[in-house]
Amino acid sequence: MSQLGVKLRAIPAYGWFALLAALASSFGQTFFIGLFGGAIQAALSIDPAGLGYLYGSATLVSGVLMFWLGSLADVLALKRGIAISLGVLSLGCVGLANTDTAPVLWGSFFLVRLGGQGLTGHLAIVAAARHAIATRGRTVAMASYGFILAEATFPLLVAQLLGLVEWRAVWWWAAGLAALVALPGLVALAGRFDHLATGVARSQGSGDEAVVSAPSLALTRGSLLRQPAFYWTLPMVLGSAFVITALFLHQGSLAAIKGWTLGQVGQAFVLFALAQALSAFVTGRLIDALGSLGVLRVFLWPMVASVCILGWSASPWGVWWVFIGLGLTAGANGVVSGAVWAELFGVSQLGMIRGVYTAFMVMASAIAPMLLGGWLSAEWPLAPLAWGSIVYGVILPPVLVALIKKHRQA
Repeated sequence: MSQLGVKLRAIPAYGWFALLAALASSFGQTFFIGLFGGAIQAALSIDPAGLGYLYGSATLVSGVLMFWLGSLADVLALKRGIAISLGVLSLGCVGLANTDTAPVLWGSFFLVRLGGQGLTGHLAIVAAARHAIATRGRTVAMASYGFILAEATFPLLVAQLLGLVEWRAVWWWAAGLAALVALPGLVALAGRFDHLATGVARSQGSGDEAVVSAPSLALTRGSLLRQPAFYWTLPMVLGSAFVITALFLHQGSLAAIKGWTLGQVGQAFVLFALAQALSAFVTGRLIDALGSLGVLRVFLWPMVASVCILGWSASPWGVWWVFIGLGLTAGANGVVSGAVWAELFGVSQLGMIRGVYTAFMVMASAIAPMLLGGWLSAEWPLAPLAWGSIVYGVILPPVLVALIKKHRQA
């Protein structure tokens, strides 16, 4: 117990901020909002397609706005930024607690997605990546633990609450937690280390910090979008969101094709969360030792294995391995996608850079389910998807990493 206490006290304030901000962002994450899908449809008399359109379009708009709003992390004190983001999130929760028409529902979705999945989750990663240098990988992993902790606990808690109270009351409680607990707590925590990075790696006594922190470049959005390294990195860090979002949205159709029961799928989500936590822990340490580029070469391999099992295996037990592989890549992606931008471009404009990345990520996650839905509707075989994943996740990354290194050395 004392040894655990020493380890907990050794975690810096920005590590705790990253974990708790990620946890608070969960009120705007798909896994949480989806728990109320049936109740919302019944209350507003809309069908699943209507709910999907309202949610998808609100998410897309919030993601596009992150292209510009992400830079708030560079120009505002962190405690002010987190106060704004949690204020937006709590307003969205109040809106969902009171929604009675489709326009109000759309506006509420927009606010919780922008304030939660967008700004609060963004600030969690930026704080971890900006304020840590030699331990950046492990600190960004702290934010990943916040997301994973929420995925492991909130669905069970909400299921219990929905058996006791009406669904709108849960959103009132979410609003109260965001505004009255998370907001003052995170503002106070940010005040312990709240300052903007100078754009130059701060010395922490480590001789190898150049491996994980590049000197900051003077970037605007326009100049970032002219950086070849940005585009060579995107396919690798967007792959997880693209594939996993599509597979999760169409899990029912895939389960029917593969002969999986809904019980097996539900249990497999537990394995997904455990694999994600393990992967985030290991990836953080690998990044601190090898840098992000070394991890980028291989972190998509477990996801590729999952798609190959999906495409080629007829075993009903393949569901376990599919979800384990997806969890391993998802956990690694949560860390590497937070650290790689600081490694490539420095930290002074990290908020702007991750905001642009987030916009691309949301668009990728919006397109992928439509493409897979069309594939499944056409009743095409799954095997070609396995071959495509091998090219995308195994053959392409080493080529892209080599191009990034060549560009940095030029």
